[in-house]
Amino acid sequence: MRPVVHVVGGGPGDPELLTVKGARLLAEARFVLYTGSLFPEEALKGLAPRAELRDSKGMVLEEIALLLAGEAGKGGVVVRLHSGDPGLYGTLLEEKEALEALGVEVAVVPGVTAAFALAARAGVPLTAPEVAQAVAFTRLGVRTPVPEGQDPRSLARRGLTLALYLSGMHPRRLSRELLEAGLPGDTPVLYGHRVGQPGEEVGLTDLEGLSLLPPRDTTVFLVGEALRARGLRSRLYDPSFRHRFRR
Repeated sequence: MRPVVHVVGGGPGDPELLTVKGARLLAEARFVLYTGSLFPEEALKGLAPRAELRDSKGMVLEEIALLLAGEAGKGGVVVRLHSGDPGLYGTLLEEKEALEALGVEVAVVPGVTAAFALAARAGVPLTAPEVAQAVAFTRLGVRTPVPEGQDPRSLARRGLTLALYLSGMHPRRLSRELLEAGLPGDTPVLYGHRVGQPGEEVGLTDLEGLSLLPPRDTTVFLVGEALRARGLRSRLYDPSFRHRFRR
């Protein structure tokens, strides 16, 4: 049987937002490789009390893969802990391919991503009946480019909620691009800095106010009309709407 590395989504940093499966694997883990710049080590000590903890923030892909493969070969539960969800703005693909090339099986456990945690903190939906029925995850192209047509300016439109990652250092640019794309200046913007971690800050502004926010890493933005929707009712629980469970 091939050795296994469990790639676990650690959520935004709040230990209580881990999945049950992710928490179980950490509790059983012999070795955990985590990203210290995004996941607080103090939280990990209680979640993985028996594990050797290693921080990957100063490592390159080849070092990560060789370390994980070596530890997996020793047996026991080996966890590669990602912040948020491993499949969103992470290194899941490259790490999975590198580990498989070394003969290691990869098992993925999803996690709560920051946009969902932010919306939950504020008690707002990302979609609303007859207002917004689509959500797009994107980011500004800064040090690494964004494929054509997938940047915030290209995706911005009324009736679509934007979840903006990796753009916290450029609020003025983000505001300008969304306004130039045609979104009204009073379009709601929910922002979250260090969501689910010590020092968390959550606030509501609009596109005009977005340009006044301070540049900060680990900040996610939600933009769209769904954030201020009120008094709407879906058809699902409407007495006049029939479906196979209620006739």
